Amino acid sequence: MPAFFTADLHLGHQQVLDHCARPFRSIEEHDRGIVDRWNNRVGPDDDIFILGDFALGLSARELRRVFGELRGRKHLIAGNHDSAKTLDLPWASPPREILRVTLERQQLFLSHYPPRSWPGMHAGTIALYGHTHGAIADTRHSCDVGVDRWAFRPVTLREIREHLTANAGPLEEEIANADERTLRRLAA
Repeated sequence: MPAFFTADLHLGHQQVLDHCARPFRSIEEHDRGIVDRWNNRVGPDDDIFILGDFALGLSARELRRVFGELRGRKHLIAGNHDSAKTLDLPWASPPREILRVTLERQQLFLSHYPPRSWPGMHAGTIALYGHTHGAIADTRHSCDVGVDRWAFRPVTLREIREHLTANAGPLEEEIANADERTLRRLAA
């Protein structure tokens, strides 16, 4: 079973519609669209990692209801908008700020915030993050998994790998294929 990743759902957050130009007429339509797209991809036994900003503006009761509608074993990497009532939901693992994990034989560094450098970066570890709502370009080794970047749905590691390979810039391709002498030249 594949693992899934997402970030920046902002369930219940009216202002996110304008702030991020999300194509929904109301926050109710937004939240329903997020839940439906999630449940069309994620099965009940799938692991899904939410890299922050799950909800903002829902009452504790509404939050528990929406949480219960979402399929999968949900893991939270806390973001700046995740309140105590979000942290207190029955997550499959304790919420944390950073997670280093190996899934599908791939080492990952998970954070709500985009890192500039991370452990294992030069050894193939991929960094996944949210927070920027698609405003920062991905690199060959890091990717924004937020709903604004991925059609308001969770994404698989396979899709992320394909995206990173297809969107590597010329300098990144040169570095990825460089020998030691070339790396010294680029560093100069």
